[in-house]
Amino acid sequence: MEIKHGNPNRRQVMKKFIQSADGKFKYEVILDFMQNMPEELKYVPFQGNISGGCCDKAGNIYLGLRGGSFMSPNPPNMIIQLDKDGSYVRSIGAGKIGSMHFFEIKNDQKSMLIAHVGINAFSEMDLETGEVIGWLGKPGDPCDNGYNTNAFTDFRMHKGVVATEPLHEEACGGSFEWYLMHKDITLGEPFNKPTDVDYDSQGNIYVSDGYGNCAMHKFSPDGKLLKTWGGSGYEHFFDNVDVPGKFLVPHSICVDAKDHVWLCDREKDAVHVFDNEGNLLFYAKGDLGQPSGIDADGQYIYVGGRAGYLTIFDTDFNIVAELGEFNGDLRSHSVACDEEGNLYLFPTHANTEHQCIALKRIKD
Repeated sequence: MEIKHGNPNRRQVMKKFIQSADGKFKYEVILDFMQNMPEELKYVPFQGNISGGCCDKAGNIYLGLRGGSFMSPNPPNMIIQLDKDGSYVRSIGAGKIGSMHFFEIKNDQKSMLIAHVGINAFSEMDLETGEVIGWLGKPGDPCDNGYNTNAFTDFRMHKGVVATEPLHEEACGGSFEWYLMHKDITLGEPFNKPTDVDYDSQGNIYVSDGYGNCAMHKFSPDGKLLKTWGGSGYEHFFDNVDVPGKFLVPHSICVDAKDHVWLCDREKDAVHVFDNEGNLLFYAKGDLGQPSGIDADGQYIYVGGRAGYLTIFDTDFNIVAELGEFNGDLRSHSVACDEEGNLYLFPTHANTEHQCIALKRIKD
């Protein structure tokens, strides 16, 4: 009797491609892009700990490892650098980063700002040494704006059991939980659980202050607060009144080539776009797959959704491509793009087996 086995390494030899309906956007999908990890990091690509990432101008990819989670208590938080082929280059910042969310390299390519959700501030880290060289905000000092982390528990205790949300992989109320935590908050000063950061062409800093606040902030290049805008937009949850320019969960941002400021409002299933003074220019809502990550190159803006959708806009606010499918391979928590049009998706808990997915652009 002959016995045969399937190939356990089939992921490494299979080819997968995806393209938009008009064929303009074509990609090779590489589900396991991280390669040649050192022994102490060999489980990272399969444990749901990569919070997000970004690219430098040379095409290197930087990943944010959130250590200490229930899925992997070690190693500690750090930034992992890959080359453009996905091979491990180095790790920096171990022991100097806590409760990381998203981050972005500054225009001079010498340092990055890292959002620390748990301590309500941003650290500035030297990209060469991994040392903390400054702070934006006051570590450990959240603004007092009425944010209530226990609101959902209070509701369940006093008003009965609320059905859990199976797609969230845990016993929570999904968007309803966020509504309860945020419905009474006011527009607060920086920061309360900030989520993301980016820069315009002049070096001004934009921050989404979204897990414990409902704000966008603009700072000068030297860290002076220039403007705050936004506010709570949760009244739509029950009475179906939607308020463009007001937020549910400001989760991620990017600044495009025209200095438009794009904001993914995850639980609202919406994208807000502002000029650099906070004036609302454009609003998209619905069928975006819970938009969680966003990045831009010189031509396009890429919006990734936790549900598996990838929506591509141009700088004139046109949707030029819609890829992916519900609960498909493109589920993402964060998105990064390089200057060659390649995309990198970072699913975290949306897809724990594939923590760095590359979409390599195929151009005719």
